[in-house]
Amino acid sequence: MGPHHDELRRWLAGIADIGAAVSRQEPLGDLLNRVARTACSLMGYDFCGVFLPNPEGTALVIRGYHGLSPEYVDLVNAERPILLGVGREGEAPTSRAFRTGDIVALEDIGLEPRFGPWGGVAQEQGYRALVSVPLRRAGTVVGTLNCYRQWPHHFDDAERELVGTLATQVAIALVTAQLQVRERATIGELRELNRSLSRQHAMLHRAEEIHVELTAIALRGEGIGGVVTALADLLGSDVLADDAHGSVLARSDGRPLETDAPPPAALDLTEGSLVETVLEDGTFVVSAVLLDGEVVGRIWVRRPLASFTGLDIRATEHASVVAALELLRERTAADVEGRLRGSIVADLLSDESLDVAAVTERARRMGHDLTGPHTLSAIAVRETDGAAGLPAAERALATITRLLAGMDPLPLAAAHRGLVVVLWPDRIAWRDGTTDTPREATERLADALAKARSVKQVTAAVAAPTPALPGLRTAFRTARGALELAAESPDPVVLHLAELTVDNLLLQVSDTDGLRQFARRVLGPVLDYDRERSTDLVTTLHVLLENDMDRRAAARELHIHPNTVLQRMRRIEDLTALKLSRPRDLLEITTSLTVARIAGLREPRLGRTGK
Repeated sequence: MGPHHDELRRWLAGIADIGAAVSRQEPLGDLLNRVARTACSLMGYDFCGVFLPNPEGTALVIRGYHGLSPEYVDLVNAERPILLGVGREGEAPTSRAFRTGDIVALEDIGLEPRFGPWGGVAQEQGYRALVSVPLRRAGTVVGTLNCYRQWPHHFDDAERELVGTLATQVAIALVTAQLQVRERATIGELRELNRSLSRQHAMLHRAEEIHVELTAIALRGEGIGGVVTALADLLGSDVLADDAHGSVLARSDGRPLETDAPPPAALDLTEGSLVETVLEDGTFVVSAVLLDGEVVGRIWVRRPLASFTGLDIRATEHASVVAALELLRERTAADVEGRLRGSIVADLLSDESLDVAAVTERARRMGHDLTGPHTLSAIAVRETDGAAGLPAAERALATITRLLAGMDPLPLAAAHRGLVVVLWPDRIAWRDGTTDTPREATERLADALAKARSVKQVTAAVAAPTPALPGLRTAFRTARGALELAAESPDPVVLHLAELTVDNLLLQVSDTDGLRQFARRVLGPVLDYDRERSTDLVTTLHVLLENDMDRRAAARELHIHPNTVLQRMRRIEDLTALKLSRPRDLLEITTSLTVARIAGLREPRLGRTGK
């Protein structure tokens, strides 16, 4: 009884040890090694191994063992695993036990005729007897327990039952351990999911903060500048906003708006997209600002797209939406103000009787003082083919309005009959503290307009100062006539009408085509002669008129001999069939030369140009 009870206690202790290892969630590899060691101890085997299918289910590999080195086991698993599904001919005992669910025992492996293909460990380690016991759980074979003896051995029924009982416990331990592994993996996944949800919650919270911050800007009416400043703070990067034509609307780097925006690129801007573009000035991420599906502006962020987090992308896209609302609001306000200013300018420039007091009061309510002398400028803008959206004058007016904003006193600008009309007060002071004459101020506006990508040409005319408001009608007719004459000029020009030698009434003639035909009829032969022979007859004529027909003074200015001037004068008379000494003919020549100069038929090379 004593030895029997000792053996029973030893078995129970061994099985309990395996159960305890499972309970304390010992790593699966360590647990299977313990199983192999326990089997060797309880059954007196020289080597034991636990074989499990590989992830692909194509072979059985050793996952737990006792009696071999880890290096040797790794070698066997890598180069000589026990293959599954190879057919019954030449099938290894282990794969047969796994397939059939029956115990497979070999008393002497050396006597097996086909030992070579599957002998593996036993052959190399010198083991002779093998028993392979399937590990069954819930009717399914999950692996095998292989036990080896160094010498031939007969496995009787009792031993088979014992090793089968041990295999049952091993199967329970194995399945339990695998469940624990899956549970731990599931718990880990849940924890990671929880952490991910926490991060997402934090991101959503931050996204909500971004939404609230940008929406508050819209509610406070801080304009596109507020959107740019807020986005720059959120991203920690320089931000710039421009309109669809490249005019800068706001920027966070403190530079003036007149400074050029980043050079335009061939950007495919669609809703919800961020496009990266590399320019000489740096790498930018560009987001479209859309209204009714039309790109009305862009937001430029000086950063590579790869550095953007999900929140950065969301902030930029949301800023684009708020910017669209701000542009819509600004466009609506500008449209209303433009219509009100346009009505004032229309009343000032109409031919009807002008109620000076009423118009002056309406202008005062909009921030304009019309009580003093004013100078009228008219600006014509020609755009490239395919320019879409607002009319050119309306688009130019929007740019000019931004440039004039904040000036004191504030010039009055409006679109009128396809032109932009600006009424300059007697004192012109820009926001930066600089002062200009009306001519200089008009040149500044023309330069700013010419930078827009859609603009092909800008032409402007500055009339003579007008001491009283009713005189603005005549000033506008004169400026409009000059611009119509200059419409075909190949180069940008700012005409200063106070310096023109021709009577300003001439420019008020509505038949500008007739004026051009007149200039071509009178000066056409001279222009053709200069063009064909690369001579300077028109320049000589211009300098003569500037010097009151003094031949010697003209020669000094032209750096030629007076006789050369005389020869040119005779050539001009021959070509035009007019006499420069005859007052009536000289008037025709003077008038046609002025018209030709404004119309761009021929630009004199020397002397004043009227610009």
